[in-house]
Amino acid sequence: MTDKKAAKDRIFEELVLGTKILINEGVLDTFGHISARDPEDPGSFYLAKKMAPSLITTGDIQRYNLDGETTDNRPSYLERFIHSEIYKARPDVQCVLHSHSPAVLPYCCVDQPLRPVIHMGAFLGDAVPVYEIRDKHGDSTDLFGNAEGVCADIAQTLGNYPVVLMARHGVVNVGNSIREVVYRAIYLELNASVQTASLQVGKIKYLTPGEIEMAGKLVGAQIDRGWDHWSQRLKWAGMA
Repeated sequence: MTDKKAAKDRIFEELVLGTKILINEGVLDTFGHISARDPEDPGSFYLAKKMAPSLITTGDIQRYNLDGETTDNRPSYLERFIHSEIYKARPDVQCVLHSHSPAVLPYCCVDQPLRPVIHMGAFLGDAVPVYEIRDKHGDSTDLFGNAEGVCADIAQTLGNYPVVLMARHGVVNVGNSIREVVYRAIYLELNASVQTASLQVGKIKYLTPGEIEMAGKLVGAQIDRGWDHWSQRLKWAGMA
């Protein structure tokens, strides 16, 4: 096996395993999907065909260019342009996840900013930006991100952040690897849950800029430990 084929196989396996981990941890639902940039060709990325995430295998992965086009004639996700436009706008991004993370969704619907409240959420930075589709497209859209123009705006709103919320729709996570994005998605869900609970208890003392920087470095070094833990939980659940 060549090094290139081994690297490709590893990406495909992690896309499948990452999908299953996110399902098992309650982050990913029927309509979520995760992709990875091709390390051999930065102008391409891999994403599963349009199907139920729990059924995805390595044989279901499609290859796309940065215009969201593929030569694979199997069905494709409508929201693939979220992935393509972010890869186009952010050369540093190696993985993109779109989900409807349950604890995060309320922050897609209110004017309360989602901010880091625990050390595991330090990677969020000062606050999470929100893409508002009504600003350009009015109040009669389907709230989907299936058009290049809309998705380019989502990428612009994301900016240099690791997360962007889509108003009344869902969440987009980005990162340097599949493992990092899975890690961030799980702790984004936890941070949102803790913030919601804390708002009901009292006034929140949000992380300071210094805490965001230092805690982010500490926690960011633990990605593989998280991956190993969630992979084992997947085995216990009989989903591996």
